[in-house]
Order: sequence, then structure tokens, then C-alpha cells
Amino acid sequence: MEGIASVILAAGKGTRMKSDLVKVLHPILGRPMLSYTVDLSLHHIKAEKTIVVIGHQADQIEERFGDSRIEFVHQDEQLGTGHAVLQVLPFLRGFTGIALILCGDVPLVKAETLRSFIDTFLENHSTIAVLTAVVKNPYGYGRIIRGEEGWLERIVEEKDASNEERLIREINTGIYCVRSAFLMEGLKEIGKENVQGEYYLTDLVEVARKRDLRCSAHMVADPVEVMGINTRVDLATATEVLRQEKVQELMLSGVTIVDPRTTYVDRTVEIGKDTTLYPNCTLQGRTRIGERCVIEPNSKISDTEIGNGVTIRSYSVITESRIEEGAVIGPFAHLKPLNEVKTNVTKDVPEGAPAISRVKQKNIRGWSKKIELHHKKGRKKKV
Repeated sequence: MEGIASVILAAGKGTRMKSDLVKVLHPILGRPMLSYTVDLSLHHIKAEKTIVVIGHQADQIEERFGDSRIEFVHQDEQLGTGHAVLQVLPFLRGFTGIALILCGDVPLVKAETLRSFIDTFLENHSTIAVLTAVVKNPYGYGRIIRGEEGWLERIVEEKDASNEERLIREINTGIYCVRSAFLMEGLKEIGKENVQGEYYLTDLVEVARKRDLRCSAHMVADPVEVMGINTRVDLATATEVLRQEKVQELMLSGVTIVDPRTTYVDRTVEIGKDTTLYPNCTLQGRTRIGERCVIEPNSKISDTEIGNGVTIRSYSVITESRIEEGAVIGPFAHLKPLNEVKTNVTKDVPEGAPAISRVKQKNIRGWSKKIELHHKKGRKKKV
């Protein structure tokens, strides 16, 4: 297969989010929205290059994604998707493979979908291809215009579409495969003679058609997979989709979840087999739970390491702590950051008898600094 360079568009502010935080840094299941697309490029598509176009709050984004494999390109003035990709061209000099253009605000797309898209692009010997979806309400999206044989002829933006074209329900998802040689030349020919006064990446299709080059459109089976996040409503929808995926993954790995509808587990949480989660549990951050544990209802656990065979009783709140094997916590316990719970029962306990043990106090100098450094390293690794 030809080499792939991923270009991730993430320069927009996200005005409809009504937030001081740039859209692509809003968290979904404990990870910033942008991390889902970056993860696809780095770990699933395994692109030769991962280039992220940033603009608003660029410094915050660069700081959050401290991975040397990511190249950041600044789009200081947002003049459309075509203008965004123009900023990338210097980083593609000498690259002769396929440019896979992705959106930083589309976190639900699956690796299998992108692989299928790339394979179809190659099989069709296309110069440019777009990933499409058929939706009930296409308002606001670019419409896909196909020819008689099904090949892509044009993509018409909502504000430039005729009344007849607006009835089309197949829409542009903003995800493209483009041969890099054509991308380098074709972008020089697009203009901004449109209602928005922007450089549309979609105009590349017309440039290719004028050169009699093949353009194709690949339709996804599930439109939810390619939904863009524009509002807090969209954010909640995407969060719910990914939450369901996470709890299903845990159950298939041997974790019992009594009520999957009311169990909230961040993407970054790890849980061992034969552990049981009761309703209304919230597990966040870098929490790691061992095997054969019981997490009773209405408990909240964040950034905590829990050994095997631990029981967390109802209504417990645990943050940045470490709990050793066999401990019982709660109910109504509150473990604040840097707590460490040890068990020191070394002899058999007769039935009906309590086991009483005391651990000698140990003061660890510099513990909080060590924990802070550990968390910083963890944040850099999780993108």
C-alpha cells in the first residue's frame, strides 16, 4: 500500500459550543475530542505523517498533545478548508503517497471505516475521493452530486446549492483521500468566488474533473459514525455512543456491569476480569481496577489504582489514591489525593472473628512531586 499522510483540520474555534475552550479540546470520556482522530492516525492507520492544522488556542493544543510524531501547522486566518490544507503543503514536499484529510471534530469514525475508504480509493484508481453519508436532515452540509455511472461530479455547499440540489440527502463528511501530487497542484487553482468568500476544499473535485481525473464517493453505513461535533447537544450524543462502546468492551472482556445504562467509565480506565460494577458508578481518568473487585452503587473513582479483590462500598469518593489487594473501603468513604490504603493481615482469621492490624506510619518525602510528575508523563502518553 502507498504511504499515507494524515492531515487533521482542527483550527476552528467552535463558536456554537458557547465556550471559552476551543472545541477540539472539549473532553469526551476523559480525553480531548481531538485525541480520537489523532489516535486513529498514529495507532490504527499508522500514517507516515500526522499533521494537525491549528489556529484558535494553538498553544494549548500543542501543549496537550506533546508527541514528537505530530507536526503542527498554524492557520492564523481561517479562510476555509482549502486554505487550511494550503498551509500544509510545505510539510508534504517530497511525499508521494496519499493524503488522508480528517476532521478534528469527528471523533466517532472507526479505523475499519477509514481502511475500507482507503482500499476503495485505491481499487477505483481515483485521484480524489470523499467519504459520504445519507442523513435524514442534510441542512448545512455540502451535497454530493453524482453522474449517471455513480462517479462523483461535484460537491455543492448548502449556501451555494439550488433548491433541487438541497433535496439531495447524501452529504459530504469532510473526510477525503487525495493523491498528494494532485493536491499540491490542484489547490493552487481553487478560488473563493462563493457566497462564503472562502477557499473550499470541495472545489478540488471540479479541478480534477476538468483534467478528466477520476473522482469517487464512498458511503458509510452508519451516519452517526461521521457526525461532526458543533454544539453541546452533539457532544452529549457522541459521549453516549462512546460510553456504550466502552461498557460493551468491558463486559466482553469479563467485567460484570449490572446496569450498563447508568455506568460511566472513561475511555482511559482499565478493569480486570470478574470485577462487578453496580449502578451509578463513575470511573474516571487513569483509574486501574484489578480482578475480582466489587464497586458498589453511587461510587466515584478518579485516577486511582486498585488492587485485586477490593470492595468499594456505596457512596464512596476516591481521588488519586492507591488501594492494595483485599481492602474494603466505605460506605460513605472519601479518599482525597495521595491516600494509600494498605492491608496487613498475614495470618488466617477464624470464622466470626475480626482481623485487627496496624501499619506503621511511613512518611515519604517528595511524594506529591513524584505523583505530579507521573501524571504529566501520563498525559503526554495519552493523546
